[in-house]
Amino acid sequence: MKTLVTHIAKKKMIQARNGEIALPAVAGIALGDGAAVGDGRLIEPGEADNQLKHELLRREYMRCEKVTDICYRYRMELGENELAGKVINEAALYDAEGDLLAIRVFEGLPKDEAMEMAFEFDDKF
Repeated sequence: MKTLVTHIAKKKMIQARNGEIALPAVAGIALGDGAAVGDGRLIEPGEADNQLKHELLRREYMRCEKVTDICYRYRMELGENELAGKVINEAALYDAEGDLLAIRVFEGLPKDEAMEMAFEFDDKF
C-alpha cells in the first residue's frame, strides 16, 4: 500500500517554511470506493489529485498519536451500519481547508452492516 503526498500538500509546506502561510492542521480522513477499474486493477492517484475518485465519507479523526519525532498517526472509525455494502479502496488525509494531503489506494475492503472498521493514516517524513 503506497501513500502519495499531493502537490498541494508540498506547496503548502514550502510556503509555510518560507513564512508565506500558516500550515493548516490535519483535520481528518476521507474514504472512497472509486480506485478500482472494472477488472479490479487499482488506479494509482496522481500528485495533482485533490479529491478521491469516488468519495463516500469525510470525517474528522478521532485520535492522533505521536509515533516518532517525524510521524503522527491519525485514526477514524466506522460504526456497524456506516457504509454497509461498500467496498472501500481509497483513503486520504485532509487538512482544515479541505485539501487532500496524502492519498492511498488499496485492495478493496468490503464493509458489511454488522462490522465496525477503523482506518489509520500515518503522516510521516
